[in-house]
Amino acid sequence: MIYEVIKDNITLQIDDNVFFDKQPKEFRQIYETARITEFKDEDGNVINTILSDNAEFDNCHVEVYENGRVIITLKQDEDEV
Repeated sequence: MIYEVIKDNITLQIDDNVFFDKQPKEFRQIYETARITEFKDEDGNVINTILSDNAEFDNCHVEVYENGRVIITLKQDEDEV
């Protein structure tokens, strides 16, 4: 299925049937940056960095499994029941 994935002012069309290494370069770069979590001390210095298998985008969460499979979960509006 093809999903519209949004990060800041960039909108990409991503097919979840395509493995991660075959996805558009721009999507892979955004994902790699978004999956980094930095922990800072009280002075704002980075004291630890963790890479996760998922990343939060503006409208969805993206997870990449070890085998390269891409899973996209769309966010739901809080107003929807």
